[in-house]
Formats: sequence, structure tokens, C-alpha cells
Amino acid sequence: MPSLNIIGAGRLGRTLGCVWHRNGFFRVGSVCNRNPASAAAACEFIGAGAPAESIGAMPDADCWLIATPDGELAAAAARLGERVRRSSAPSVVFHCSGALSSTLLAPCDPEQVASAHPVHSFADPAHSVETLAGTSVAIEGGATALALLRRAFAAIGCETLDLAVENKSLYHAGSVFACNYLSVLMDISLLSFAAAGIPRAEALKLLKPIVEQTAQNNMRLGPEASLTGPVVRGDVETVSTQLRALEKVDTTLAEHYRRLGLACVGLARRSGLPEGDAERMVKVFSEAQL
Repeated sequence: MPSLNIIGAGRLGRTLGCVWHRNGFFRVGSVCNRNPASAAAACEFIGAGAPAESIGAMPDADCWLIATPDGELAAAAARLGERVRRSSAPSVVFHCSGALSSTLLAPCDPEQVASAHPVHSFADPAHSVETLAGTSVAIEGGATALALLRRAFAAIGCETLDLAVENKSLYHAGSVFACNYLSVLMDISLLSFAAAGIPRAEALKLLKPIVEQTAQNNMRLGPEASLTGPVVRGDVETVSTQLRALEKVDTTLAEHYRRLGLACVGLARRSGLPEGDAERMVKVFSEAQL
């Protein structure tokens, strides 16, 4: 069983450490967080490992996970580079940033580094431990590191997807659109309901079935076949009425509606919206900007 040290065991680091420990793939050796109490709490959650006060104080390991925030990765990699060069055997080093590539780990052995980004929301580690299986993980880096990570993620029921280093930012932007911006869309929707006098709790209850069904339709049929509503129907009058209503209560909401509407016209065209209707829709959304 290879050993694993974790630097920055937050929500993602705790989840992966716990799942690998439970499945018997990695033996979690040492955990280093910004403060000892946090590292101790992470070890308790994982069910294994010992807290370390610094990267330099951590013992040797076959594999190192740097799971710090993106802004701290470079500094952690520099400190770890000094640490692994003192090891008696080579170590694989990887991070789980979706936005940054494995080249950030250059202070460590370039042939032994990688990045692995699970396409999963780690908002609740206890829940993620139970639901991580089935997640896709985008990986790139050195051959030795990737070989180990493919086995490690397969052991916990995850599939790996190979990426080219130069495409990492585009890949992560796609993840942001589908995950982070979905939360933004939900917030915009709730603000609109609030303007209509509908309390947040009631709005969430109202939205739950249609949001879940829409997500299921998109996964099953694709966006083109799943699109419904006034834009794809070419209902210019409804769109105009909604824009006027939003302008009266919140110009920011109206601007969100306009920009998303313009993007929706492009999708509606691919869904079969006649070109004449599409041009009229574009005119309505564009005029609202003036």
C-alpha cells in the first residue's frame, strides 16, 4: 500500500484522503495544514494520518497531494521541492486544481508530477465521501505520476480523462460554467422571485422539480433538445414584457436576462428556431441594452 502525505487537507483533501484510506489504496501518513488544530481535525475526519507542523517536518511518502488554495500552490510546491529532494526514493507529487497545470509543480521532479481535477462539488466532505464514486477526474502530467493516479482513482470508482496541459484553462472554464455559474443562475432566479413577492423557501420548493428535471433532460438529451421557454418558441412579446418588468424593479436583473437571452438565441437557432424569429429576438435583447 503506497503512502500518501497531504498538504492542505481542506474539503477536497479530507474527502480524498478518507476515501483512499477506506478503500485501502493509500496509507495516509502525514497531514499539514496552516495550523495544527486544523491538521488534527483533518486526520480525525480521514481516520488516519498524523498532523505535521510544517512541510519540512513531514516524513517521506510515495505520493504527495498538495490541496491548498490555488494562490498558495506555488509556494507549497517550492517548499515541497526542497523536501522531496532530501528523500531517499522518488515521490509522485500532484495537485487537484482545475485551473492550474502540473507545470506549477516544477520545483519537484518534472517526471513525477501531475494534476488531477475531480469534477465534483466538495461543499460537504461527509457527503462527498459517499458520492465521489462515478466522478470523472481530468488528469495531465508526467507518465509515472499519471500511471499511479489512474490506479488510485480507479480504486475509488472514478474515471480519468487525459488532458493536454495547454487546454487546462479551457477545460476548467467549462466546469465553471456548468457548476459555479449554475449556482449564480439559481441566485438570480431567487432574486426575481423575491421581487415578485415569493419568499426564498417557497421559491426553492417551487424550483426544485423543474431544476432537477432540466438537469436530467440536459444529461439525457443534450442542451438543444432540452431547451424550452419563450426564446425557443420565438415569443417576442413575452420576452419584451419580462424585460420591462425586470427593468422597473432591478436593472441588474434585466441586464442578466438580456445577456443570457442573447446566448439563448444561439442555442435556440440550433434547436430549430426560424432565422426570422431569431433576428427579432436578437433585436429585442439588443434594444434593451440601449
